[in-house]
Amino acid sequence: MVPRVFKTRRLPLPITPVEEFYIEDYSGPPKSLRQGADRWQLTVKGKVDHPLTLNYRQILARPSVKRIITLNCIGNPVGGRAIGNAEWQGIPLKDLIDEADPHFFSNTLIIRAEDGYFESIPLRKARHPGALLATKMNGQPLTLNHGYPLRLLIPGLYGIKQMKWIKEIEVANHRPKGYWHKKGWSKQAKVKIISRIDLPENNEVLRSRQTVIRGIAFAGDRGIQYVQVSIDGEKTWALADLEKPLSPYTWVFWKFPCTFHKPGRTRIAVRAADQYSGLQQDDLRDPFPSGTSGIHRIEVMVS
Repeated sequence: MVPRVFKTRRLPLPITPVEEFYIEDYSGPPKSLRQGADRWQLTVKGKVDHPLTLNYRQILARPSVKRIITLNCIGNPVGGRAIGNAEWQGIPLKDLIDEADPHFFSNTLIIRAEDGYFESIPLRKARHPGALLATKMNGQPLTLNHGYPLRLLIPGLYGIKQMKWIKEIEVANHRPKGYWHKKGWSKQAKVKIISRIDLPENNEVLRSRQTVIRGIAFAGDRGIQYVQVSIDGEKTWALADLEKPLSPYTWVFWKFPCTFHKPGRTRIAVRAADQYSGLQQDDLRDPFPSGTSGIHRIEVMVS
């Protein structure tokens, strides 16, 4: 689980450019799609009354919606850059599943991709109001690296559940272990609260005692209630100013104007809470098996 990240700027843009959006997969884009999607099709089958088979043109012809959703890799470390925010366009997953009409006791979707990857999610997650089968990213057709011709977005879950290159959706009443689940990673893959300091950077020298600390915070589909910043080695904490998120499913930008009382080396830390009063945990842990936890801390030299 080593996502490719592309840091080209200190402070990220509200909408991450496609070329700067992180990439994670276990085998690379499938060869069958490198020449296009002429032979590709999506099948919805299993315990449904109305199985569906749709080609790329038929999916593009369906009414589409746009949703701004942040995607976070479960392998993203504390302070890491394997997170991005994009405007996705496609068809609501709920509409497609309801059209197929699952059997009453069905409770699972098994989703398979062209590269052999598969995952399972609870059927109720498929009916999340933000769940989307996306064909476009930031107004353009998906690139091959980001899931062309069709990928899944489900707010609140880590990227291991947001499958690329989807070719089959099976409605079932059992839940098999997916690729990463077999390797010990989380079955639920629920996004944890994270916050990150982007400006200043670690070990930066500040030429003035007055500065504005900036960063992002994210809690999946649970929103951010507040962000707190400490500039005195976590002796005290104060509330940061939050910008309005672009949607209920995106990261939040925060800023903290402050004045350091004396020169020298000092530690800055950030923590956040979601809209349900869940608090960011300070138990520093590696991403395995259920996503990283821990507070982002940096040190700066105040001149």
